[in-house]
Amino acid sequence: MDPNLYFAAWVLAVLVVVGLLTAALARRRQQDLRGPQAEKLTQALERYSAWVCAQRLAAVFHGESPEAADALDEACTLRLAWFPELAGDMAELMAVHNRLVNFLHTQQALWLRDPERWLESGHDKRYVALWRQHRFALQALQEKLQQVASVRLQPAPARRQSTYA
Repeated sequence: MDPNLYFAAWVLAVLVVVGLLTAALARRRQQDLRGPQAEKLTQALERYSAWVCAQRLAAVFHGESPEAADALDEACTLRLAWFPELAGDMAELMAVHNRLVNFLHTQQALWLRDPERWLESGHDKRYVALWRQHRFALQALQEKLQQVASVRLQPAPARRQSTYA
């Protein structure tokens, strides 16, 4: 075997090994950085979920609060920057959000226009159904986030028991 060819083969082998090690280290660093981002995403989603929960007891719907909008914006930004594989799950959560806000606007308009029809509309049952869809979408998103971030996320601090079942 030609010595130059032999030397080139060794150089190529060393470069392949260095490339593989660099890729492994970069992947490990990416995983290390995703853990704190997953925590931030979870906290943003919990803040948003607290707003959704509060809407059942709100006397008047004033639209999406700045806190809820900020929490959703933060969650979407983090998802886009760090967790592109969660696009479908986040889209489902946003679809439920849109249905919920539309429902709340419609109920507010009905309440202002005809309070008796509003009382007969079964608004609470319909809200609870939307809330359950929200919780289902949120739970699916959080479970997938734990899988893709390879971390075990801490559950939200215990709140008093909900009446939503």
